[in-house]
Amino acid sequence: MNNHQNAIFHQITNFLKTPLALLGVDLKNFQFNKICHFANHPYLCKGLKLNLGNFHSV
Repeated sequence: MNNHQNAIFHQITNFLKTPLALLGVDLKNFQFNKICHFANHPYLCKGLKLNLGNFHSV
């Protein structure tokens, strides 16, 4: 996760911390951070990139 993603993640968690705490949700165990990690692994998007490449060449 780069610094920009880190800053956005911390802003989101700070924004959600109070309302979720009132609901009894613990952000330490919340997996939102893992949602963003797919963007750091280009091999997960390999098929999408190939499809987009084929689409533009048609």
